Amino acid sequence: MKSETKRAAAAHELLMMNLSFFHLLVPVAILSSGHIALFLTLALISSVVIIIWIAMKAKQDNDSELVQAHWKLAWRRCRLLLVGYAASAGIMFLAWGLGAMQTDPKMSGILLVVFSRIAVVPTIVIVLILFVLSTSALSQARQGELPIK
Repeated sequence: MKSETKRAAAAHELLMMNLSFFHLLVPVAILSSGHIALFLTLALISSVVIIIWIAMKAKQDNDSELVQAHWKLAWRRCRLLLVGYAASAGIMFLAWGLGAMQTDPKMSGILLVVFSRIAVVPTIVIVLILFVLSTSALSQARQGELPIK
């Protein structure tokens, strides 16, 4: 039973590691470097790789009901994170479109800076919500409880 609860908890631990490392720790470190776009892109790609890994584990049916239920719950939470990414990308595309319509290059730059700050908000809010939800789910997994749907 102990091994089964560890395997069930691994789904939420992996998700929380993704959230804490690639969404909180790495961006703070990157902002002090001179290669922000490159490193943020690598962090985003790494996060998506972890999300794909969680999705693949959620699709497997060779584990117990407890383990499978927690991997599927982690995948549902990852889909929320993907919604946050899409909302942030939509805001940035809007900024690029509005910036391209400007005749003054300085105004275009100002729009991109302002909208880039606004664009991170959906992802940050979802990351914080997922931290709370995943902490609760991790506790359930460690106690051997099936997640509440």
